[in-house]
This record gives sequence, structure tokens and C-alpha cells, in this order.
Amino acid sequence: MKHFLLSLLITTGCLAAGPEALLQSGLLSADIITVIKPELDLTEEQESRMTGIVTAARAESEPLEMQVKEQQKAFNQILRQPDSTPEVASAALARLMEAEAAVKQLQLRTLLGLRDVLTLEQQKKAVALAQPRQVKRADLETRVREKAARLRLAVQSLGVPATTSMVQRGSEVEALVKEGDLAAADAALDRLVVESQVDAPESPASLDFSTYDPGETDVETLKQRYQAVETAAQSVLSLPLLRQLIQARQALEEAKALEDAETVGRILTWAEKILGL
Repeated sequence: MKHFLLSLLITTGCLAAGPEALLQSGLLSADIITVIKPELDLTEEQESRMTGIVTAARAESEPLEMQVKEQQKAFNQILRQPDSTPEVASAALARLMEAEAAVKQLQLRTLLGLRDVLTLEQQKKAVALAQPRQVKRADLETRVREKAARLRLAVQSLGVPATTSMVQRGSEVEALVKEGDLAAADAALDRLVVESQVDAPESPASLDFSTYDPGETDVETLKQRYQAVETAAQSVLSLPLLRQLIQARQALEEAKALEDAETVGRILTWAEKILGL
């Protein structure tokens, strides 16, 4: 989840400049060209050259994107260190910017390569056809980023790692962005917003486990029950439910410290019930 839609990938056509600046420069992203391709009367040779450019760019982008992620991670780690110096942080930032610059250079070369496949007449026609679509796409991209950021911040506010299901859904959205299918990514985020209940108000009420039957409370059985609950919790997407599970875990740890097997059992029974075990 922490990588939720942060990557700027070749197929989205995202450079530092906005869509209007790209259009004014005669640069068009691969996905926009794909949309307007039927109206450009491309030859088979032109289509083949464009496919080759995009395929090569995708292959070259993978290690560059990985380098950006690694440098971003290293930079964040340095910032979290209380004894990090400005010199060390500046050097890490410089390495991050260098990695990002390599990605932007590849993006620029790719866009220029695609432009140069077109004739001057096709370039003019493409810019005219693309302008409303490019602006609309920029609006869609903004919505996707805003929704992703809202979800990411909500998950981070829990103070625990994202569940396996959250990571998987986030990866699916990220893949759609990488493929340039922002409409599908936007729809997937809408579904995730509903399923995660990100807008549900936080309930201040404390959970009461005292009415639940403790079940089997021998040490080995409690360990097995706890592991089953932990595994099932990884499929949870609902943030309100995760907040309850976090509260239950805290209560369970307190009960464990007091060697109160009965209370541990009651908490596990509650968790088993809400997780459908």
C-alpha cells in the first residue's frame, strides 16, 4: 500500500510538464496516440515502430523505476534517523533526484521518438485531436492520485502494516496505472473506497469481550486459534473492522502479560466471530 500509485510510468505519459505544455511542444503520450490512431491513418511501418519504441521503453524503465524506489526508501530512512546530518540528507536527496532524472530522460526520449514517427501533418492533426482528450485524462489522473492518497493516509493512520488484501488491491490499481488504463484504476479505487469504508466515522467505544465464551484455553490451542485469527485478518479491507482488531490485539497482549488465559480466549472468540471462523 505504501507504493500506492506513486510511480510515474511511461504508459501514463507523465512528465514534469502538464498536458498543455506537452501538446504545445508537439509531444503526445503513447496511450493518447493509441486512442486517436484510427484518425491518423498510420502505416503498418509506423505502427510497428511505435510498438517497438514503447516496448523498449517499458523494458528500460523497470530497473530505473526500481532505482528510484530504492533511493526514495534510503532517503526516507535517513530522514527518520534523529542523528542524520544535513550533509548526509542532501547527498541522499541528490541520489534520489539523479535516479528520478534518469526516468524523466527516458520518458522524454520515448515521447520524442513517438513524435518523430509521425509526419509533420500527422503531428499537427494529432495535437488537435489530442487536446481535449489529454486535458480530460489529466483530470482523471488527478482524481486517481487524490483517491489513492486518501486511502494511503487512512491506512497509515492505523499505525500497523497494511493487510495482504490491501497490498494486493493496491498493486492491482498500480498495475492499471502502469498500463495506462486510468479509467479502470479510478473505478477500482472507487470500489476500494466503498469496501474499506474509509469515510466511516471512528467509533470511540471500547470493546467488551466479557460476554464471549472463552472456548478452549490450553496454551497450544490458544496459539493455534491466535494464528488462525491473524491469518484471517490479512483478508480484511474494512478500516473500522481493522481498528477494532487493533483494539482487540492490545487487550489480548495485556491479558497475555497477566497470564489470563480465559480473557485471551474470550478475545479470540470475539475475533473468530467477526472474521467468520
